[in-house]
Amino acid sequence: MKKILAMLLLAVPALSPAQSIFGSEWAGDRELPLTWGIGANFFTMYQDYELTRLDFDLPGVVVQDPSLLDVSNDVWHGDLKLDVWLLPFLNVFVVAGYIDGDTQVDISALQLPLPFTEFMVDYDGVSYGVGATLAFGGEGWFGSLTGVYTETDLGGDFESSVEAVVLQPRLGIVRGPWQHWLGAMYLDTEERHRGTIELPFVGDVPFDIELQEKDEWNFAVGTRYEFSKKFDASLEIGVGDRQTTLLYAGYRF
Repeated sequence: MKKILAMLLLAVPALSPAQSIFGSEWAGDRELPLTWGIGANFFTMYQDYELTRLDFDLPGVVVQDPSLLDVSNDVWHGDLKLDVWLLPFLNVFVVAGYIDGDTQVDISALQLPLPFTEFMVDYDGVSYGVGATLAFGGEGWFGSLTGVYTETDLGGDFESSVEAVVLQPRLGIVRGPWQHWLGAMYLDTEERHRGTIELPFVGDVPFDIELQEKDEWNFAVGTRYEFSKKFDASLEIGVGDRQTTLLYAGYRF
């Protein structure tokens, strides 16, 4: 069970007003990036999860407070992104990709009469989403706010659903072909997994799990290099209770 989301997030910050389909005259005499873009993202994330629901179909076993459990989530995600500048300050995009992750649940705190203390759920599937970036800036600086909504179709033996909303504010500086920024990530995930899992010494056990992120915010630092008006690449590292890595390479036309 994993939040994709994250994945998402996968929007490279806009660093200046952009050449756009509508309203390019609003940018005055500023040099504008090319209107269309296509790129590839590689995203990893590790974070603590929080169980909001945990049901086991085991006689005599009742979980009173699932929030007591320690849950960790590890995921990697790759996707393709297609974007367009509709206005000099508004970029919209779609993403589609593949996600692979695992969630480890430690149930030792519940002191249940079971011959094990933890179990693992592995998953993978296809993710897709839409988003937008609002951008503004001046001589040598920029700011942006990116919002992304994603869904994931997970395969495997479980009936699963994951939806995520991501917000990413960024503020940075421009130094020639380089841009550097500080930012943050807000992640709101709704995730549910239902099915049957094989547990040691027990056999097949039906379960129903609902999860959400333990911490909604984490900080980030990033850098971008523009090789030309057509090619650029960036790297962003998320720090705090949620650790993320986002690597992007793109082409504009």
